[in-house]
Amino acid sequence: MSRSICLFAYHAPAPTLPPHTRHLLDQIAGCGFELHVAVSGLDPNDAEGLTVLQNSFTSGPTPIAATLYPRENSGLDFGAWQDLLTRNCDAEATEILFANDSIFGPMTPLQPIVDNMRAHHSPVWGMVRSEAITAHLQSWFLVMTRETLDHPAIRRVFQQPFNSMSKPEIVLHGELGLGLAIQAAKLEMTASWTSKRGLARLLSLNPMHTDWRTVLHSGQAPFIKTELLRDNPSGVASVHLWRSEIPDKTFFDPDWIALYLANNPPRVQHKKAGFRARLVQALASEDRLRALPALLMGH
Repeated sequence: MSRSICLFAYHAPAPTLPPHTRHLLDQIAGCGFELHVAVSGLDPNDAEGLTVLQNSFTSGPTPIAATLYPRENSGLDFGAWQDLLTRNCDAEATEILFANDSIFGPMTPLQPIVDNMRAHHSPVWGMVRSEAITAHLQSWFLVMTRETLDHPAIRRVFQQPFNSMSKPEIVLHGELGLGLAIQAAKLEMTASWTSKRGLARLLSLNPMHTDWRTVLHSGQAPFIKTELLRDNPSGVASVHLWRSEIPDKTFFDPDWIALYLANNPPRVQHKKAGFRARLVQALASEDRLRALPALLMGH
């Protein structure tokens, strides 16, 4: 008997489930995934706080059925997933989705995309493939079969001490390490959206930043990264257009993004991307015919 589960990494700065995350979880559940949510930042001994958050999940017009697991805020998404695996949340699952709350979306229904990818019967697939540093699947939405997760090369990735790592170390040993492990295991790596431009590999660009509008409107990965709109670390000139780019405002309310941005100010950046770096990024973008004018007008 098949069983699909979602291991979801969620950071809880407040005891209320944000509407954009509620929408994401509802769409994931609608695809047949059983939800197990690691709640980073909620004291495991805070029974009252857990009850308030559980009530937030189950209240309102779109109740979310999920099992919540409070944990300290460490290790980012890979630390959270590691905790859920340690708790055997994946027991007897034949399909395991690793996801997190670092995205806005889906902005069109998720079910057709998941159905299409399931039809490929790939051992591992993700929403977006990136060529940055090494070929890998971006970890914010990544699906594995039971056999893939149980492969020794994959299990080794999840046995690392993520809770004691910095963010760059987690990206290197987690997301990129998982890409290398998939390649080492000779497993087919499939993605709903993949860049068609060789420059993506040459310049190690993040398509969810450089090609955010192309990815969004492809019909294959209708998401926007929260980091892009909150921090814009790469200095992408077109991000201010986000509201007008949402394809279906009745399905995904742009006010959900506005609410998040109002409650989450930009994080401190040590160094902003210079004009030359942003120009190269615009030239390399699949959306360069619009990215270049947006950059030049804003410079």
